[in-house]
Amino acid sequence: MAYVKIKPIHSNVEKALNYITNPDKTADGILVSSYACSTSPHIAKLEFDLVTNISIKKRTNSVIARHLIQSFSPEDNVTPEQANKIGNTLAEEVLKKDYQYIIATHIDQNHIHNHIIFNTTSIIDNKKYRSNKYTYQNIQKISDKLCKENSLSIIPRKINQNKGKSYKEYIETQKGNSWKEVMKNDIDSVVIKVITFADFLEEMKNLNYTVKQGKHLAFQHENQSRFTRGKTLGEKYSEESIRYRIENPNTVELNKMIEMNERNKCKGAGFKKFAAKKNIDELSKMTKFMAENNINSLSNFEKLYKSNLIKINNIEETMYYLKNQIEERNATINSIITWKKTKDIYDKYVSLKGLEKEIFKIENKDNISNHEKVKLYLKEKYIESKIPKMSKLKEEILDLESKLKKTSLSYYSAKQDLKALSSLKNNIKTILKDSNLFI
Repeated sequence: MAYVKIKPIHSNVEKALNYITNPDKTADGILVSSYACSTSPHIAKLEFDLVTNISIKKRTNSVIARHLIQSFSPEDNVTPEQANKIGNTLAEEVLKKDYQYIIATHIDQNHIHNHIIFNTTSIIDNKKYRSNKYTYQNIQKISDKLCKENSLSIIPRKINQNKGKSYKEYIETQKGNSWKEVMKNDIDSVVIKVITFADFLEEMKNLNYTVKQGKHLAFQHENQSRFTRGKTLGEKYSEESIRYRIENPNTVELNKMIEMNERNKCKGAGFKKFAAKKNIDELSKMTKFMAENNINSLSNFEKLYKSNLIKINNIEETMYYLKNQIEERNATINSIITWKKTKDIYDKYVSLKGLEKEIFKIENKDNISNHEKVKLYLKEKYIESKIPKMSKLKEEILDLESKLKKTSLSYYSAKQDLKALSSLKNNIKTILKDSNLFI
């Protein structure tokens, strides 16, 4: 079963091309090919521009390229080579050699998928590609035909007639949490093509999502009845992570190398070949990471590592302080509210005498007790100053929350740096087989 999506690209074509041709996702570029342009993102972008600039109809803010995604079900067990061949055939039949395109097959996730980015200006007559529900249905129809020819499952026709809702409903009923996969894929596709977080919010809106900001970033598609917190999709989808990914599009992500211990040595030739390739990939990424961070000696690494730990500790202290300040102001606001709510009852209690006062106290025990507690709290807290107005306290909380959010972003970034340094540290130990190398 293959599901296709097509999205417009208004700018940053090169950034999108860089993403789909990522060697880590495409078996070192083996699964990347092109038509009427280079497979190099920078050169392809220039070649796209040459064609676009002679378009018959010049339009401002027009779609300069389109991003077609063809995702295969993990249940079909499609091979990378088979998926790539299907993707190339899909591009040929849909675009009919009228448009430049680059196709890349990604194998880094549990489901194999093709990315096809094509210029919307024809190299034949310079006319623009028109995308609508009919062209979308035609693309899905061709994809279904190719899946059938390759003995892969397809989406039922009644599901396939609608571009959005029906497919997602179908997936949601077929596979419990697949709706989350659709949302994650949508977020990922937007993150790679935007420059700012504001652009991200706008692009998600264009995909019919409402994004709620606040204590937690949450998403709601028009077909959903409730919001889904980004963090419930995984750490990659928290606000801190999304902002980090947008601001650091070329970050090298280091992973643990495969150690050829006694257990792994007993495995077959296929595993050893896989391990060797993975470790070479990690070595390449390590070299790039070390160059970017000026790591050229053991002492230099340890200095950077300790500096990062100190930075994280300082940020944690700042976050702790800001959270305490917010809690204190909220406690003061709650105390003022309680004081106001119980003041009349307490004043009446004070004005009474004798048995009548005792009876009133029994009947209003909680209100009187709460009033006395918050009154004492406020008196002790503001012994040398006036109790601030609630409006001022609320303004201070908003300011503190803003500072906390910025600090949280710095904290996430520092933690990502530490994660990369820790991976580098462990991989160096694996290479040198020395567990005592670092202090």
